[in-house]
Amino acid sequence: MKEILKEIKTKLKNLLKEIDEIGRESLTIMFVPHSERKILTLHLSYYTIAFIIFILIISITFASISLLSHSTAKQEFTNLVNKSKLWLQKEKMLREEIENLNSNLEKIKDRISDLYVISAGDSEIKLNLWAKGGVSSFASSNNEVRNLTDIYDLKQINNDLSLTYRYIEHIKNFIDERTKFFSQIPSIWPLKVGGYITSEYGWRRNPVYKKRMEFHRGIDIASWPSAPVVATADGTVISAGWMSGYGLTITIQHAYGFKTYYAHLSKIKVRVGKKVKKGEVIGYLGRTGFTTGYHLHYEVRVGIESVNPWEYIINIK
Repeated sequence: MKEILKEIKTKLKNLLKEIDEIGRESLTIMFVPHSERKILTLHLSYYTIAFIIFILIISITFASISLLSHSTAKQEFTNLVNKSKLWLQKEKMLREEIENLNSNLEKIKDRISDLYVISAGDSEIKLNLWAKGGVSSFASSNNEVRNLTDIYDLKQINNDLSLTYRYIEHIKNFIDERTKFFSQIPSIWPLKVGGYITSEYGWRRNPVYKKRMEFHRGIDIASWPSAPVVATADGTVISAGWMSGYGLTITIQHAYGFKTYYAHLSKIKVRVGKKVKKGEVIGYLGRTGFTTGYHLHYEVRVGIESVNPWEYIINIK
């Protein structure tokens, strides 16, 4: 093993010696001008030539890297410019969308304010449900932030939308309660279809005794025989049968002290104690009792006082 290592060391030493000898040898370069000038002779060792080549390779490598970096930087700059243009376009679109959103929101706010006024039943009142004060939470000297706040405060839009949702819920609840209220008070036409008024509510001449004046407590609605008669509100039947002068009559008790009377029927379809729904058929038109022809006598009372049914009819079929 030692002999092998000694042999390798000897060969390596001889190799280095040969390389050193070659490196010390000189290469003569002569520059011969075409004129009579002196010939320029340059003596360079192989070591010098190798060093010059090494320097050239290093220089070319760094120049290539620098050129590549410059090309990459230029491409990145171009990409940044393109992205900047794209962001400017997006910002413009964002501005337009925010302006449209703001405009539509203002219209919705006006409509909701109108609904509140209608709900209050006073056209003279003025509401500002979205009143706000103070400085926007986005206010800043930063131009990029102010560019957006100049259009509209996005946070305020969000707050306004939240308020709008709450107001819509309030209006919906009001409508639901109003619907429930109207379902419990007489508010529709007492015939399923058709009919016309032959005698209004109030003072009139008795249809049989022409010279006698009387106060008519309801309205008379003429239609074809056996036309379906409907309950004008939710309620409970408290009487169903013969009533003096009225003939076959149904009386329904409703909420809030309302009662309705359906007289001169040909047939009764409900019984005492039955709970009826608005629009449900309860009997059929006839000419029973004290009458001169086929018609329905429809009467509305609040407590013991009769009222004009026309003031409560909001839906005529």
